[in-house]
Amino acid sequence: MRNRLSNLYLVNLFTKERINLPPAESQVGTTKLERTVVGFRITCPEGSKPGKPMHIRSPVFWIDEKTKDYLVSWGLGTCCVVYSKKGDNSWTQIPEALDCCDMVYKDHKLYFFSYSRDLRIYDFSGEAPREIFWCRCVYVERFAYDGGGPRRPQVTDRRRLVVTKLVVTVTGDVLKGDFKRVYSLGDESMLLDLGITVLANNYEGISRNSIYFNASHNITSDIFLFNLETRKMEQLHKFDCSSDQLSGNRWFLPSFTQAVVA
Repeated sequence: MRNRLSNLYLVNLFTKERINLPPAESQVGTTKLERTVVGFRITCPEGSKPGKPMHIRSPVFWIDEKTKDYLVSWGLGTCCVVYSKKGDNSWTQIPEALDCCDMVYKDHKLYFFSYSRDLRIYDFSGEAPREIFWCRCVYVERFAYDGGGPRRPQVTDRRRLVVTKLVVTVTGDVLKGDFKRVYSLGDESMLLDLGITVLANNYEGISRNSIYFNASHNITSDIFLFNLETRKMEQLHKFDCSSDQLSGNRWFLPSFTQAVVA
């Protein structure tokens, strides 16, 4: 979570236990953050003008409910990816992870892909992350939407939607979600916003061979289910997010090996 002073922390929603995270400006690396009255200014080491507002991209975290070991990671604008683990007093930068588009953290591995088509996998099981896979093989789909349906964007379009989403299956396979049809997930279900699939019979209330996702419109935020067998969509919940206390839906999956929040 981030409060109005841009302080970062974790909160257990059931016990109200709070874990304070290092200040965002405490960075180990070449990208610099400067705290201002309204937030932060970011300066990348090369090719970026100073004074750009900070933008957090694709934040993920994992926590062990027994030991309280945790890892938090997010894209620091287009400059790099940063992470912090239990006991750290600062954020460590991964400088080669540039231009973050989406990330997934699962089973001590960080799956990262960029707008520059890089797909990287980092192993966090040791003291420091180790890159175990890299390829320039992911095409990022962008579409514009003007009320008449999605279309390829033009340079003059102000509102462009990135529709590519990274998904990691139960077995660790990497899927790239876009407008291509998915025919079957078998006994698994996809939590699209988390970027993972789960075995449906391990979680009460989760339907097999289905995709769960969020959709926001004006002041409402909805949760939908799309059944791949029937090809039908069902609205599960609808939330009013007009209150300052609510910012939208968030997924929580309690498990010692896959506890993740989107």
